[in-house]
Amino acid sequence: MPDNSNEPLLPIPSDLYSDIADAVDKVQDLRRTLKDLRDSYEVLDRSPEALRVDNLGDPIEQLELTNRVLGALHTADARLSLTDEALNRAHRAASRLSLTDAAADHRENQLTEQQQRRPRRTR
Repeated sequence: MPDNSNEPLLPIPSDLYSDIADAVDKVQDLRRTLKDLRDSYEVLDRSPEALRVDNLGDPIEQLELTNRVLGALHTADARLSLTDEALNRAHRAASRLSLTDAAADHRENQLTEQQQRRPRRTR
């Protein structure tokens, strides 16, 4: 039997496809969180009289600060939107990949060899 110990173990494309789907879900969850944050800051933005600014930095008005926060949250969401689109393109492309039968058999042989090389513990 040939020694496959120096060859990399090929990942299974369907597993990677699932990993991309998980990444898409995480980005979408993060975008929902950002939307909730924007909604909350918009409520604060409508009630500037209920806000005050500390004196630790340069003087600034409450509305300017909430606008900065909202702007940064919008920017983050716009960038995540691009990430979401790119991940979806990757996901569609990845759906077409699979290992050949020969590559899958070779991978299984590598896994078997790895298991056989593991030291067996006895009590």
